[in-house]
Amino acid sequence: MLKKLFDSNFVYYIPIWIVLSILGSAGSFYLIDLTYATLFRSAVLLKVIVAVVVTALFFITVLDWNTIKEKKKLAKRIAYSFIFCFFLALSYVWGYQMEMNGMTDVGVKGKLFSFLVSGGVGIGMMPLANLWFRLMDKVKLYRDKEQKELPQKTTVKLFFLSFGIILLCWIPVFLAYYPAIMSYDFHRQSQDAWRGWIWFTTHHPLIHTALIRWFLLLGDAIGSFQIAMAFFSIMQMLVLSSVYAYSCTMITRLTGKKWPMWVATAWFALVPFHPVMALSMTKDALFSGFMVLFVVLMLEYRMATTQKKRIFLYIALIIIGILALMFRNNAVYAFLVFAFFYVLFTKKQRLQVLLLCVAVLLGSHIIKDTMQKSMEARDGNSIEMYSIPLQQMCRTGANHFGYLTEDDHFSLNYYVPQDYWLGYMPHIADSLKSSVAISTYDTWKSDLPSFIKTWARLGIKYPNDYLDAFLAMTQGYWFIDDMSHAEVLGFGEDTNLGFLYTFNASKSDVFEGVESHSYLPGLLKIYQKIVNGNSYQYWPVLRLLFKPAFYTWIFLLCIMSVSYLKEKNKVILYLFPFMYLMTLLLGPVVNFRYVYPVISTIPFFIAWVFSKKDWWSAYVALPKKEKIKKVKNDAEENSQS
Repeated sequence: MLKKLFDSNFVYYIPIWIVLSILGSAGSFYLIDLTYATLFRSAVLLKVIVAVVVTALFFITVLDWNTIKEKKKLAKRIAYSFIFCFFLALSYVWGYQMEMNGMTDVGVKGKLFSFLVSGGVGIGMMPLANLWFRLMDKVKLYRDKEQKELPQKTTVKLFFLSFGIILLCWIPVFLAYYPAIMSYDFHRQSQDAWRGWIWFTTHHPLIHTALIRWFLLLGDAIGSFQIAMAFFSIMQMLVLSSVYAYSCTMITRLTGKKWPMWVATAWFALVPFHPVMALSMTKDALFSGFMVLFVVLMLEYRMATTQKKRIFLYIALIIIGILALMFRNNAVYAFLVFAFFYVLFTKKQRLQVLLLCVAVLLGSHIIKDTMQKSMEARDGNSIEMYSIPLQQMCRTGANHFGYLTEDDHFSLNYYVPQDYWLGYMPHIADSLKSSVAISTYDTWKSDLPSFIKTWARLGIKYPNDYLDAFLAMTQGYWFIDDMSHAEVLGFGEDTNLGFLYTFNASKSDVFEGVESHSYLPGLLKIYQKIVNGNSYQYWPVLRLLFKPAFYTWIFLLCIMSVSYLKEKNKVILYLFPFMYLMTLLLGPVVNFRYVYPVISTIPFFIAWVFSKKDWWSAYVALPKKEKIKKVKNDAEENSQS
């Protein structure tokens, strides 16, 4: 066997194998030194193990490369593997630098070193990426097999089975947290909702605050706010479980197999954050359902085989799209970018697509504007959009306090008072933006060009501080090992703070609140350990399920995979969730509930990569009624035969 191996082209790969093994090991050693600096003996042993594993994996990888006869195919495999691994490695290098040192390496040399090290770490990761893209090459062959559509009866049956399993698994959690999880923004929203329309503010989606008011009025009418909030929880559970079941059913239709659907169903049913989010009285729960439903309906619309069904789905897309944009203020920016590319890259039926996007954008705007005027609701504070720039300026002031020029000191102090510099919090901007809002914001908000000019000038002068401020604010979205997002306000079972906050914040001077009463205190204690005590971080492997960044990289890998398969049209489905994820990078804090809508789409998008048929490209204009009848008749004849 060895003689046969060395007689082949493998002998030419031996130097490549050795060089890649050395580079991959060296890059990994840097991360080990960064994270195990105080554990020298453990670090040495770990380095030896890593070097052996990397060398062995590269030997297998080089053997695989040796079997690829087409140079273009080989170059493509290597390029995609390295590009993905390089950026993933860079996230680890910068993430650990921020975590261990509080900053990335300074200056051009420091950044160049980070890139070089990331290149080494990325090379060390390449064997795993190569396995994935090797799988993608097999997917092409897998797709050549003809796929039959599932009978409608089977699809309906699978939907109700998935729906029943998810809902049944959520009910005990509902009883544990009875009647609802009233945390985050519920305190302020419930106050405004109880006081009446004129207290509403566009800072929170008006439709969601109105929904809270309707259930509070129901509670007042029946004499129990607790039962009313229980109805609210049940409504959200029904909406989300039905949407997720629909998504799971679509997975079977895409893959032609049932087991992926059952895996997705189990994931929705059993992973703790799904029922917790379904019981949360924040806007994120219903928005998640609308985002998932919109994406799946987009594909369903492409798969429709009758004009009647396509018209129904077209109207449904408009309604669901409007609801999605109404339940999340930042969703409109994501949809605008998505709409631009959707129209741009649509060759057939472009007018239909354009009208769809315009209807969603215009419809949501008209309804929100009408609601605001009729309710006399106040405009929300726009300082939210300045979270990242204010953090960057505050970090600059804090790091260079006493060394700033007179001009720089004056400029910083004008926008961000000096008193706030010393209280700089790297991972959350809530306190800073609130303080600026009541101090200096009114004096400069009308002169945005001057603010941008000053912000840019200081950024050019202090680029490392600006970059580090941005990385510190967003690392929960891109650094898999990040824990700052789950610990930014503390954690613990007694405080009900942590990965997901579950504290009851419904009581106030104007509203008596909703009493919480657990019917399953034992299960509640288990869930509190996970979502508040952050106990999941001690779980091997499974802890990845609770990391927002883990899903970010899965999402990006899915996009790269369809690109690798030369199915770039399929990327359109990813655009709305992806652009929504991009808007989160400008937010005041990393929060799991913010990214949860994107996370909920992950099972569907993985199946979209492995779909046997390119349903998106298969979309064609429907024939006339006479032809449709003929197609139906032909299909019936074929089925009988």
